[in-house]
Amino acid sequence: MLLGVSPAQASYLFIFVSLAGLVGRFVFSGLSELIGRRAAGALQGFGSAAMIVAAGFLHDSFLGTVSVFWLLIIAADFFFDGGSAIMGPYAAEVWPSSLRTSEMGSAYEFGGIGKIIGPIGLALIVGSSNIVKPDVTVAAILPCFLYLAAWSALAGFAYAFIGFETKGRSIEDIDRGLTDGRPQLAGRVPVQRAVGDRQV
Repeated sequence: MLLGVSPAQASYLFIFVSLAGLVGRFVFSGLSELIGRRAAGALQGFGSAAMIVAAGFLHDSFLGTVSVFWLLIIAADFFFDGGSAIMGPYAAEVWPSSLRTSEMGSAYEFGGIGKIIGPIGLALIVGSSNIVKPDVTVAAILPCFLYLAAWSALAGFAYAFIGFETKGRSIEDIDRGLTDGRPQLAGRVPVQRAVGDRQV
């Protein structure tokens, strides 16, 4: 609709979006080891939010004959699809072993709730009666993209300010820190010093 291309051309253009997500997964896999899970996750959330907002504002701009909207969607997919390479491993690392299975299941359940809330929110924004597949007009592109960007920014906020770093720590050390109630200390090498006949 926005680019005025046929379905076949749209499918061709979307190949590049998918390729950006694939490249992003390799990049973010490396970043999670280089700069840590929290920083890489925050980059995913805030980076995708920035690209989505820019795409909403610049949806009708072109660089020569190339749509800026399309380029920004490619960039956005690099972040939000690529960053999914962090989500699974990180979600498994942040729970103590006694809760890991049930809490991972809960995380997937909340993801399913998001699949319901997302379309409902978009439908309310565009004023559509179809909450499964809202009829989006050009005028609704910016508010819809701001809505989607807000969810990405929320994910970035959770990584940056709520989560704790697990980089370089074994599952056993993380688990020990969680059961001690000190996740931020999980994995640190304990300092031993003599106190009488004891070591702490």
